[in-house]
Amino acid sequence: MPDLPRLGRIRYINVLPIYYAIDRAICPNGFQVVSGTPAELNEQMRGGFLEVSAISSYEYGRRFRDYLLLPELSISTVGDVGSVLFFSRLPFQRLSGREVVLSAASATSAALVKVVLAELYGARPLCRTGAVTDQFADGVCGMLAIGDEALRLRARGIYPYFLDLGRAWHDLTGLPFVFGVWAARRDVWERQPDLVTYLHRTLVSSKLQGCNALSDICRQATAQVNLSEAELLDYFQKLKYDLDAGQQEGLTAFFRYLHRYGDLPEMPELRFIPGGQETAFPGPPPQLI
Repeated sequence: MPDLPRLGRIRYINVLPIYYAIDRAICPNGFQVVSGTPAELNEQMRGGFLEVSAISSYEYGRRFRDYLLLPELSISTVGDVGSVLFFSRLPFQRLSGREVVLSAASATSAALVKVVLAELYGARPLCRTGAVTDQFADGVCGMLAIGDEALRLRARGIYPYFLDLGRAWHDLTGLPFVFGVWAARRDVWERQPDLVTYLHRTLVSSKLQGCNALSDICRQATAQVNLSEAELLDYFQKLKYDLDAGQQEGLTAFFRYLHRYGDLPEMPELRFIPGGQETAFPGPPPQLI
């Protein structure tokens, strides 16, 4: 029996609308869903373990020649995101030279916090990657948390200062911020475009159903993050799952900052697979070759 195609999925509640119909077997299923943190999925895409996956915007920018973007799919926000938060003991403008811990789970968020602290507050802290905990370690003045962990920490209200990075980016640029995208490996597209098209159409169709079922999704998610259905509905309504012209402009602006800061060796191009308008679930999946 041939191997099933592998589709990467972020292990946080923010993608529940994208995978709504997939989770409920409403759509045809002929693929394996592989869950992980953004950093884990980035690594698996680089290594060829996944054919199509959600990846961080930073990963796409670093290796854009190896990937093709899937139209109509992203994790974005215009303003507050709610689940990418920087917590601090001190006012942000006093963080220069101070140690802060950045979650290893998202390269995009780690890069973004450096940009907004420098551009909005003139702060250049000493950043290291580490585990996010309920308490600051000795000498640590700030901490970046993402995903479900950020939602829980904010609900506890134990830190004197916190910064929503989606809001900070919008204050800086007036643009949406794209935290994650869906992409195919370029070599998979060149070898088997029908498979990539099938997975893309499945994701878009599943997303459309999920975005119309947020109340159901909130009931499902409340036990995962210990937030009320009303709080979760507010959270999901802040998220955008398209990749329209405004979001592409925001993504390009982020890459421009990273290129200027030396984090990207060249300015990435946004390259997409062709097509992207059909919304009906596709038929049986092509076999992986």
